Amino acid sequence: MTNLTALNGFSNHSEGKILHKSSLNKMENLAVKGRTLAPLRRLLGNYVLENSAVIFAAERGTGKTLLGLQACIAISAEWPSIWNEPIEYHGNTLFINCELSEDTISRRLAKLFDAPPQEIKFSEYHSYVYTTKKGLDEEAQAIIEMSKTHKPVLIVLDNFRVAFLNSDTNNGKEVAKAMHLILTLRDLLDTTIIITDHTRKHTRNLLTDSDLQSGSGVKSDLTDSDMFLRKSKQDIQYRIFKRSKSRHCEETDGAKLIRLNPDSLWFEFVQDNIDEAQHIGAEVMPVKEEQKDLARELRDQGKTIEQIAKILNRGKGTIHRWLNE
Repeated sequence: MTNLTALNGFSNHSEGKILHKSSLNKMENLAVKGRTLAPLRRLLGNYVLENSAVIFAAERGTGKTLLGLQACIAISAEWPSIWNEPIEYHGNTLFINCELSEDTISRRLAKLFDAPPQEIKFSEYHSYVYTTKKGLDEEAQAIIEMSKTHKPVLIVLDNFRVAFLNSDTNNGKEVAKAMHLILTLRDLLDTTIIITDHTRKHTRNLLTDSDLQSGSGVKSDLTDSDMFLRKSKQDIQYRIFKRSKSRHCEETDGAKLIRLNPDSLWFEFVQDNIDEAQHIGAEVMPVKEEQKDLARELRDQGKTIEQIAKILNRGKGTIHRWLNE
């Protein structure tokens, strides 16, 4: 079970910030303070803003690790944009690799560095990869020490399930504790954290507006925003890149179409504001037994019958009957 014991030996002060500081203020005073705060800078357009926590969910084999590596490279190499999204905030980045071997990451980076869409020149900033097979609760202190030295503006945690192997990721209470650790690191290190995750089974044909993340929905509830990478039925290399919930900017109905270049392993921009239904195939729902399994999984995550009916586009009576079979 995730806890914060790894932080107990660390000072509560970091760059003048106090960990777990509580405060009581008048609303009018907070409003005055709010007028003095600078707008949040964009690390990847409105998909990823500074000082935020982002859940990034994708089906296995879609390329979420590659996208995370490419975002790190673009931000540290001071590219002005990537995938037609502006980058306003550059700095060191840290990719925490909990899943793949260092050799596998090395081979992928070799391909990425061979034929990038822009020059990769690390003049002032660098991208780092930290490979570990330990859980995040065990590695928190090491990550804090690395961050004190390198001050990353972005940390990519790949991925949630492996980073919290000792936790039940379907249990809302345990996931809340795991997310508390991530949010604590975000605030303590004054950085943005992207947490890669998987989508649930039987969701390939559902539109991204649905609650697609695997495990407990607490993850999405506690993060600042979430984004998704989906496969397209139109081309084996096409991917739909879409953001959903956001606390800091307007939500959007549109999705972005990018293409995975199988030779360079880079994602290439194709088009903005596509009709996702034309690529996902939302008109083809999973077979009934798969829908029943999904309904039970949603119920176990705390969804109401009304919410499940909306996600699966079924009547409430049908959902009620399935859950009572």
